Amino acid sequence: MLSIPQSLIETVFLPGILAATRIVGLFLSAPFFALQTIPQRFRVGLAMVVAFGIPLQVGALSSVALNTSTGGFMALAGGELLIGLAMGWLVRLGLLVFDVAAEVISIQTGLSFASQYNPDQALPSGVVGSLFGLIGLALMFVMNLHLVVIEILFDSFRALPPGQWPASLEVQAVLKVLSTCFGVGIVLALPFVAINLVVMAAQGFMGRTSPQMNLFSIGFALTIPVGVFLIYVLLPVFPDVLQRSLEAVYGLLRQTFSAPRGI
Repeated sequence: MLSIPQSLIETVFLPGILAATRIVGLFLSAPFFALQTIPQRFRVGLAMVVAFGIPLQVGALSSVALNTSTGGFMALAGGELLIGLAMGWLVRLGLLVFDVAAEVISIQTGLSFASQYNPDQALPSGVVGSLFGLIGLALMFVMNLHLVVIEILFDSFRALPPGQWPASLEVQAVLKVLSTCFGVGIVLALPFVAINLVVMAAQGFMGRTSPQMNLFSIGFALTIPVGVFLIYVLLPVFPDVLQRSLEAVYGLLRQTFSAPRGI
């Protein structure tokens, strides 16, 4: 009969479960790992495979005393899950720039006309938001930004062993990052606002000179092609916008969850 040594359980198995809960939390909230098209079983299995190699590499995990009760171990696992969720949610803030820009552009171009004039149905803006979301995810993989998150995740086990909560994660710092991402999204959408103002002024001039024209139908025929053309023109700027937005997010993540290389 195969017997498992008690030391192996305490130094590998139980720390591996704690590491897996943190990784599962990240995979559940990070935008590039939390895709609905990825099965949950695959994400949990991948987290378990990655997690059980961490106690062998990170001395902070293997030195954790796990001689607690079942309730204490569950509390540690819950704290690890919250840390992973917090990390993924902070990364999600970096993509807020595209959500803000897509919402403003949808309103300006009339693509969110259905949800704007019939809010009871809670219809999403849809087209622009989905397009910008896919572009943002593709850029994160192309620019290897997801690997930076994995690096910070491994460093977090050195800086924050199980049972410790990041004391430097303050509400003021999170609000600062949120305001930065929101501001970058507004700046990205400003060309659409400016061009739409010119188009609206032209429609008003046409309405005063030719009252018999149906400006309601003409307006959509003008704003939607102009909006699509501006999206095409601004596509080369998207990598710089994403990098600028994620600089603040990754700076906060490194400050909160990373440890010096000497540890």
